[in-house]
Amino acid sequence: MTSASSAQRGDAAWAALLTTSVLYFFSTNEADNDLWGHLLFGRDILASRTVPGLDAYAYTTGGHAWVNHEWLSQVVLAAVYQWAGSPGLLLLKLAIAALTCVCLFTQIRRRSRTAVVWGGVGLLTIAVLARGFAIRPQIFTYCGVALTLALLDGAARGHRGRLWALPALFLVWANLHGGFVLGVAIVGLYCVAESVREPRRCGRAWLVLGASVALAALNPNGPRLLVYIVSEMTRAHPITEWQPAAASDAAQRVFFAMLGLFVLTLPFARWREDGWRALLAFGIGCLALRQQRHTPVFALCAAAPLAAQLDGTFRWIGRRSTVTLSPTSERLLAVALALLALLQVTFTATRYARDGLQLVFDADEYPTAAVRALQWAGVHANLAVPLEWGEYALWFLAPQIKVSLDGRFATVFSAQVVDDNFDFFAGAAGWRRLLDAYPTEAALVPADSPCPIATLPGWRLVFDSAVARVYARPDTPAWQELQRLGDLRMRPVRRGIFP
Repeated sequence: MTSASSAQRGDAAWAALLTTSVLYFFSTNEADNDLWGHLLFGRDILASRTVPGLDAYAYTTGGHAWVNHEWLSQVVLAAVYQWAGSPGLLLLKLAIAALTCVCLFTQIRRRSRTAVVWGGVGLLTIAVLARGFAIRPQIFTYCGVALTLALLDGAARGHRGRLWALPALFLVWANLHGGFVLGVAIVGLYCVAESVREPRRCGRAWLVLGASVALAALNPNGPRLLVYIVSEMTRAHPITEWQPAAASDAAQRVFFAMLGLFVLTLPFARWREDGWRALLAFGIGCLALRQQRHTPVFALCAAAPLAAQLDGTFRWIGRRSTVTLSPTSERLLAVALALLALLQVTFTATRYARDGLQLVFDADEYPTAAVRALQWAGVHANLAVPLEWGEYALWFLAPQIKVSLDGRFATVFSAQVVDDNFDFFAGAAGWRRLLDAYPTEAALVPADSPCPIATLPGWRLVFDSAVARVYARPDTPAWQELQRLGDLRMRPVRRGIFP
């Protein structure tokens, strides 16, 4: 009875910690720098009742085709924001995170009855997954991956009818985010595994895969979206999330810990039951080493097989050792977990007491004063902006202002435009091409940028703040409006409340 009570206390303590961890990690209220754009694009889609196929927000694209694989996510985010503001967006993110975690935890619990295993794996998964869980369309892909793995897990346990939910999932997912191609790959790997394990019963799985691909083609871009997404993944992206994961980055160390634990326990994998999952997690782990944007996906794919591998490891150790925790040690562990859960609730409550349910951003990282000045002056111009400021500027200044680059990146901008924009703000060789090859009329330049635009005789400084400066050419139609900026003195924003 004592042992049973101790086990129940341990289970309850770990369950409480996982619950508060979901709340603590996924309710962070910092706005992503692309959120302004997603809301703007979604708002415009709702207003026009059409998904634009051509760009209308940048002057460097010449009306280039825009493959907006996130249009439905943008509509959802914009509708929630119009209905419930920042609190609605925050609660939506938390709800998606909770559904994702429920799908994962269910699979983890089925693979281990040892609380320290399923609780530890769950906590590790949350910590890795949360790093990429900002309010942006990719969270729908994280949830889609978790749902796909849960449905396949149910089918493997005999509930094969659940496979038919996958085509409906892909119909929605393909319009929410381009990450649906990963889901297609996961189902394809499952089909191969079924063909090897049960060749006479794999027909249904292949039919489901075919139906899923067919329904995924029902999107504004049609079947070519699948090819486009694959080609985009092979294109060079000079931004942080596409760079290799680095152990020197403190934020990445939890990922490396999970990956190392996964690799070390691979000998204990349940190859017949979870072999294809172990191969999937290993492959995604290799991708994450090359491109850190895949680290949350690794956590999603590795959670269940890691639980099974650790369970096998503990059983192997248990057969060779008589070391066990005493009842007192188990009680102390349960108390420690409960205190940690309480601490997380306290930190979350403190955050909400300070900000409410409002989204916030660091005003020192955004050109708040310069954008307000451009807005007040009613400037109509083609404005060169750094990538991270593009969608912030569009939210306040479009359609009067068109930008040189924004967070839509490869979905609309050519590699040449991206290179020209980065070279300009870095002051690299050929930096003037952004001014000479495109109809640039003004430039919003970070105050600490090495861009040497101030040395050009044809450009003048028209607005200066601690964060950003605005330069303009006197020989442009926008000059008269831009001159007004010189008389403005905008008070700095100390704390940014979205938007």
